[in-house]
Amino acid sequence: MAFTSDLTIDEVLLVEEVGFEPVELVMGSSYFHIGWQQNSSLMWTGNMELGDIGRMMDNARRVAIGRMTQEAHACGADGVVGVRLEVEREGHNAEFTVLGTAVKRRQNDGANWRQRNGAPFTCDLSGADFWALVRAGFRPVCFSFGVCVYHIAYQTLGQWFSSVGPTPRCPSTRRRSTTRASSRSAACSTTRSTRARRPVSSR
Repeated sequence: MAFTSDLTIDEVLLVEEVGFEPVELVMGSSYFHIGWQQNSSLMWTGNMELGDIGRMMDNARRVAIGRMTQEAHACGADGVVGVRLEVEREGHNAEFTVLGTAVKRRQNDGANWRQRNGAPFTCDLSGADFWALVRAGFRPVCFSFGVCVYHIAYQTLGQWFSSVGPTPRCPSTRRRSTTRASSRSAACSTTRSTRARRPVSSR
């Protein structure tokens, strides 16, 4: 049966080798306006997380992924592999697009591969990585992620020069580390909520 997919020929063969067949290329998207968050007079002089914008960016991704998952469910798929998220900015607006290849289990145990709520599993693993994961006795659950938007305070010229040189960690480096830690924490929280054993392919 004909199908659409963005997997390579080798990836299709590997996916089929572990008992799945590609069904259709599925997509979900959302279009959000990125507003302005005004916290206080510390906006330019203090380092802070922009919680409202971060929650919007998180929600925009979840809406797009949800729509892709609904499309996969509608075509009878048990999961989506090779998920990729693309973000395009245009002024204060951003479009979030999620694409992946819906796959269906050949045996009659497709329900065992779905999420607890009956939705198809989602993962950003390539066909080769998916093959290796299944062969090792694991199964993907969901595409998990974390979002953190952080404002790094304005620095005067003197402050900037004081951070240049063999300093252990400049303020910008510390703030970026904080942002990444917050994002990882949010992604791990999503992973725990699905009762997955551990995240893989972390970026």
